[in-house]
Amino acid sequence: MGLDITYYKNLTKLDCVFDADGEPIDPATREPLEGKYLQAGLNGDFPGRADEIEDRAVYRYEDGDGFRAGSYSGYNHWREELAKLAGYPAKDADRYGTVTQRHDAGAWAVSEGPFWELICFSDCEGVIGAKVSAKLAADFAQFQAKADAHEDERFRWLYGDWRKAFETAADKGAVDFH
Repeated sequence: MGLDITYYKNLTKLDCVFDADGEPIDPATREPLEGKYLQAGLNGDFPGRADEIEDRAVYRYEDGDGFRAGSYSGYNHWREELAKLAGYPAKDADRYGTVTQRHDAGAWAVSEGPFWELICFSDCEGVIGAKVSAKLAADFAQFQAKADAHEDERFRWLYGDWRKAFETAADKGAVDFH
C-alpha cells in the first residue's frame, strides 16, 4: 500500500448519472462514459484545496499522467524533507507514542508558507485543484536550486515529479491523491 498521484489538465465537468454499481453513465443512452474522465473525491478534512471542483462530480480531462509517491511512510519521510527544505522549524510531534522533532510539524503549526498546502494535506486521498496547484508550482520553481542540491537522489527525483504534477494541474486541472 502507498500513495499514488494522478494529475490532470483542462478539466470539463460532465453531465452524467450513476449506474447501480456507482459507475458514471451517459444520462441519455445509459451507456458507460467513454474516454478519459476523473471522478473527483474531495477530502473534507482539508478545505480550500480544490474550491473549483465539486465533490464526486465527473470531469473529462485533456491530458493526464501519474507517479507513485511511495509507501505511506516513504511519502511522509519525503514530506518531512520538503518541510525542512522550505525552512519550517522543527517542532515536537507525537509519532506512534514517541515525541520527536519534525519540520512538517512546524508547517502544521502555521497556516501558510512554501509548500504548506501539500505538507498539510492527506497522505492517502483527496484532490488539489488548479488554483492551489498554481501556487504550489510556483513554490516548486522557487526552491528548485535547493532541491537540486539535496543529498538524496530519490528526494530530487520525486521533487521533479511533484513539480510537473502541479505545473500541469495549474492549467484548469487537478492533482488526485489515491
